[in-house]
Amino acid sequence: MVSAESSMQDFRALLQGVNTKKEYKSRFMVKIGGHIRSILATQIVFLYAEGRNAYITTNEGHNLIIDYTLEELESLLNPQKFFRVNRTYIVCIDSITEVLVYYNSRLKIITEITPEKEIIVSREKVGTFKQWFGGE
Repeated sequence: MVSAESSMQDFRALLQGVNTKKEYKSRFMVKIGGHIRSILATQIVFLYAEGRNAYITTNEGHNLIIDYTLEELESLLNPQKFFRVNRTYIVCIDSITEVLVYYNSRLKIITEITPEKEIIVSREKVGTFKQWFGGE
């Protein structure tokens, strides 16, 4: 039999979990040669994966390796500011300068810093991207 006190503790724990607002990372450490630098989330234009590594591209145009996978980064970044458009890229809404209609029901993202490869929203994510980009 469950006591009233035990039930109340469970209820408080549940409420605390509901009321807790998720905190997202506001900065990331990157290693540049023998130096360690802190990059603010507000400096990120996009993040991308290449091979086994993930990179941050900053608003200064630097591509810096980061010790996270894109999957990990997806959960660490504020979803109101960052969106995973495909298997390779996560983009920051503040750095998007244009969205173009692309062939095969996809979209092409133009950012303030031009990546080596085009940033294309996958067909599966076009609807969700439009909602996110439109502020819904």
